[in-house]
Amino acid sequence: MLKPTRTILALATGSLVLGLVGAGAAVADAAPTTDTASRRTAAAADGRHAIGKVVSKGSLKVRSKPTTRSQSVGQLKPNRRVEIECKKYGESVDGNRIWYRLYDEDGTGENGDWQNGDQNGGMGGRGESDKAYGKERWVAARYVKNLSTVHYCR
Repeated sequence: MLKPTRTILALATGSLVLGLVGAGAAVADAAPTTDTASRRTAAAADGRHAIGKVVSKGSLKVRSKPTTRSQSVGQLKPNRRVEIECKKYGESVDGNRIWYRLYDEDGTGENGDWQNGDQNGGMGGRGESDKAYGKERWVAARYVKNLSTVHYCR
């Protein structure tokens, strides 16, 4: 009768220890660098944009509208930190209908956070393509973890 009780206690203790170790690793992984922390504070202070992190396994497509059927205008690499201007409902991606509009200071798409999808200088640079598709850059929220509060688009 004692053997099963000891086994249960040992398993419970082991689970507790593993849980605490896992929680410590998660907290350590989430600690921002000083540069990122200052950017996040500045973003929150001016109220214009939030910070997010790309959590996709491969490159994440940047779209001209909040739908997978819209023009691809670039891509973001995994673990890239991005500035998010706002969010809105769009096409569902793996059950998540939220899309994030990327903050783009000068409207050219060349803020260093994403790569132009058209190697010939089309979608994402200055010129006719901006007039055709607008200056908006959208990513599915399913693949971006928001690290600060994201407000809805007006």
